[in-house]
Amino acid sequence: MKIDLTRLEQKISDLRILVVGDLILDRYFWGVVERISPEAPVPIFELKEITYSLGGSANVASNLRGLGAEVELVGLVGEDNKGRILRDLAKRDGIGTRGILSDRERPTIIKTRVIAQAQHLLRIDKEERKPLSEKIAVEIQKVYRELLPFCDGVILSDYAKGIFLNDELCQWFIKEARVLNKSVFVDPKSPNWKKYEGATTITPNFKEFKEVLFKEGLPTEDFDHSAKYLISKYGLNFLIVTLGKEGIYLYHEEIGGVRLPSQAREVYDVSGAGDTVIASLTTFYLAGLPLIEAVRLANICAGIVVGKVGTKPIYFYELKNFLKFSEEEGLYGKD
Repeated sequence: MKIDLTRLEQKISDLRILVVGDLILDRYFWGVVERISPEAPVPIFELKEITYSLGGSANVASNLRGLGAEVELVGLVGEDNKGRILRDLAKRDGIGTRGILSDRERPTIIKTRVIAQAQHLLRIDKEERKPLSEKIAVEIQKVYRELLPFCDGVILSDYAKGIFLNDELCQWFIKEARVLNKSVFVDPKSPNWKKYEGATTITPNFKEFKEVLFKEGLPTEDFDHSAKYLISKYGLNFLIVTLGKEGIYLYHEEIGGVRLPSQAREVYDVSGAGDTVIASLTTFYLAGLPLIEAVRLANICAGIVVGKVGTKPIYFYELKNFLKFSEEEGLYGKD
């Protein structure tokens, strides 16, 4: 199918998408390693630069903005300097920050990656995983209710850090959206899919999907059977499974199971690839593309971002360039 990219870009620019989830600040220590320490058999890392980027559900929002959609972001940061940095980065990207609330009971989640010569040496996480207090939960519900009517769809980005540790709150988000006929896209962390019941789709990676199959007593060798069962049990419209280097799997009752091979030309860093998939899938689906085409483009977007070092979003111009090159080479774009 040949896609009218100009028309698609215009439709995307008219979208406003609400992202709810666990906000993470990604910090990068960039440097070089040229020798081993005389004190112990470990590399000496010479720090050259420190940078910050949006991570977790904030990276989902960043991907949506990269594709051209308007975004409202709902989540928590601590009352600390890292929280201010995350807010500033979101504002810089044009992301709506009204739903970013401060919680004095937890620090801003930060992941620090040490990278030398484009190779990851170490990751250091600082976080507190615990359910929301009743006060914060009420504040989150209030701002969600205020933003929801003005958005075309919702993404729930679950990193199991806090917001979705409360199953009832997760269900509340979905039910509120469904009352207003809003599509809900879930990037899961828990194998307990009861809390995601009623969503439009759930997009686990292969490891997460296998955990669900084990919990449900379903076969891992027959994706179609298992996907059909899960869609029926949890009231989904369709199911997406990201398979890493093997590409992406889609199941929908009308078209059955479809596997699309990976579109990655080079793989430097897989961090954030799942964020790109759910952001781009949601964008293209809400922009009116047929489901299979929305999944194809989301698969391509994931293939592009894994060719970048660090957590980086997809940009619409990158997708256009990829499709133009692929069509010229006879790889994509034919009926």
